[in-house]
Amino acid sequence: MHDHPLRHRLNEELHSRPSIPLHAPGRVLHVALLDPGSRQLKEAFQAFCARNALPVPTAGAKQAIVEIGTARVKWEGHGEFGTLTLVEALPEDLLTPSLPLPALLEEITSGLGELRIAAADIRFLADPGDPAALLVERFFGHDDVAGALIAGAHARLFTDFRIGPQGFTRYLLLDRGLTAARAGRTVRRLVEIDTYRMLALLAYPLAQEQAPAIARLEQRLHEIVEDLTRVHGPAGERALLERLTALSRELERLVDAHAFRFGAAQAYHRIVQQRLAELQETSISGYQRLTPFLERRLGPAMATCAAIAARTESVSTRLARATDLLRTRVDVALEAQNQEILAGMAERTKAQLRLQETVEGLSVVAISYYALSVLAKVVEPAMHYLFGFEEALVTAVLAPLVVLTVWFGMRRLRARLARPE
Repeated sequence: MHDHPLRHRLNEELHSRPSIPLHAPGRVLHVALLDPGSRQLKEAFQAFCARNALPVPTAGAKQAIVEIGTARVKWEGHGEFGTLTLVEALPEDLLTPSLPLPALLEEITSGLGELRIAAADIRFLADPGDPAALLVERFFGHDDVAGALIAGAHARLFTDFRIGPQGFTRYLLLDRGLTAARAGRTVRRLVEIDTYRMLALLAYPLAQEQAPAIARLEQRLHEIVEDLTRVHGPAGERALLERLTALSRELERLVDAHAFRFGAAQAYHRIVQQRLAELQETSISGYQRLTPFLERRLGPAMATCAAIAARTESVSTRLARATDLLRTRVDVALEAQNQEILAGMAERTKAQLRLQETVEGLSVVAISYYALSVLAKVVEPAMHYLFGFEEALVTAVLAPLVVLTVWFGMRRLRARLARPE
C-alpha cells in the first residue's frame, strides 16, 4: 500500500500550531498585527533569528518557535494577521501592575508601524490563596473585572479587557494544579480570545457606517417599485432601468467593500465562542464570568453586523426581483409589438399574393401572346401549304391551346417553387 501524496501534510496540520508548555511563575506577552504589519513582523522575526544564530523560518513557513536564554519566542502567520508570543519565566513579583516590557520584544517589534490590533499581557503564578478582591485590587487597581474558575477549577482567571498603559490587555492567571501542557493550552485560548474578539469587532464600525447607506438604497428601491405601477411606455421603462442599474452599481460597491469583513467577523466570533466554552468557566462569587462579560457587547455588535449583512442581501434580492419584473414588462410590451408587426406583415403578404396572382394572370396573357406569335409564324404557313387552312383559322385553333399550356406551366412552376426542400 502507498500513502496518498497529501496524507502526511494533512496529518501534520493537526500539529502545526503547538502550544508552549508553561510553568509558574511566568509571563506571556502576545501581540497581533494586521497586514501589512504581519508581513513586516515575519521579516523582523527572520532578521532577529539571523542576528542571534537561530533557525530562520523559511519563506513558506506558517509558524516557528525559538529559544533564547530562558525565553521562548513563537511567531505565527495567519490569513490576514500575524502574531508574536513571548514566554519567559520571571521569579519577581508578577502582581506588579507595570512590569517593563522585555528588551527582546522591543528588539523584534520596533519600527513595525501602527497596525497592532491586539496585545495581551498574561501573568501566570501559583495561586497564593488570597481573597480575589485583594488580588484584583492590587493588580488592576479597580474592581470592574471579570473572573472565573477555569480548566475544571484548576485555575483562577481575572481580566478587565481594558488596554493598559503599555498598550496590553492584562490577564491574571492563578495556577491551582495545572500541568505545564494544560497551562500552555489555556494561555493559548486566552490570547486567541483576545485576538479574535478584536478581529471580529473590526466589522462593527463598518456596519455602523453602512447602515445609513443601506437605508438610502432601500428607500430608493421602494420608490422605483412604486413607479413600476405608474410608468408606461418605452421612455419611462428605459428611465426606470437606468435607475435600477445605478442602484445595482452602488449596492455592488458596498458588497465588494464589506462582504469579506462581515463574513470574517462571523467566523472570528464563532472562534471566540468556542474558546470561551473550552475554558470551562465556573463562577467566582462577586465576579462576572468572561463569557457574559464579553457577550454583553460583543454579541450585540456581531448581531448588528449580521443584520446589516442580511439587509444588504435583502436589498440585493429585492433589486433582482424589481429588475426581473421590469424585464418581464418590457418583454410583454415587445411581444405585443412583435404581434402587431407580424399582423402587418401578414396583411402585406396577402396584398403581395393578390398582386402576384394578378401579375401572374397578366404574365400568362403576355407569354401566350408572344408564344402564339412565334408559333403562328411557323405553323400557319405550313398548315396553309399542306392542308389549305386559312391563317385566321389556324390562329383561332392554336390560341386556346397555347394559353392553356402556358397557364398549366406557370401553375407547375409556382407549385414547385412553393414546395419545401
